[in-house]
Amino acid sequence: MPRRRLQSLIDLLLPRCCLLCGLASGSGNLCGPCREDLPRTRHPCRRCALPLATGADTVCGACLRRPPGWDSTIAGLNYAFPVDYLVCRFKFNRSLAAGDVLGHELLGEIQRRANGLPQALVPVPLHWARQLRRQFNQAEVLARQLAEPLGLPVLTRLLYRSRHTRAQSGLDAKDRRRNLAGAFTVRNSAANSPRWTNVALVDDVCTTGATLEACALALR
Repeated sequence: MPRRRLQSLIDLLLPRCCLLCGLASGSGNLCGPCREDLPRTRHPCRRCALPLATGADTVCGACLRRPPGWDSTIAGLNYAFPVDYLVCRFKFNRSLAAGDVLGHELLGEIQRRANGLPQALVPVPLHWARQLRRQFNQAEVLARQLAEPLGLPVLTRLLYRSRHTRAQSGLDAKDRRRNLAGAFTVRNSAANSPRWTNVALVDDVCTTGATLEACALALR
């Protein structure tokens, strides 16, 4: 039975509750009011997705002074409450329902803001030891949620994490960049193929951009 049909049957028999307020949410993982209250960026910077004061500018001052190593960023939501709660549930408690909310919001933002699509999606890889401990890669789960509606392949073997690093939380921007220096590598078989020239990196959170910077540097 197709996944969507199975989910519809489950929703009919066991109506879902909102992940945030606990009230009945119909067929979704959030009720309408909680979804409407999610923090969004009205005028994001085209390069880093941080909020701009008005819609007059398309690139923030920080990106003009120090352009990032990638072309543009699309963020589904702002990393503020309750998004931080949903991310923690998804990443550390393996809540696929929370991941479904995040993926749905990211997909909607891509469909609204994307100026053309890449050739493929590349989830930011975890080091094998961390993935073994968590039992899944949250970035890959998000990428696979996006792949079908966007009609794009997911490349899980293009990029790998060649060095185990400290967790980024608690580090400032400079230490985050230093922590991830040389942590990502393109696999030899992929490096010799000219096929993938325009890909989109997928991750669950972007704060300073250090992770995306390290991945983009390896891919370029």
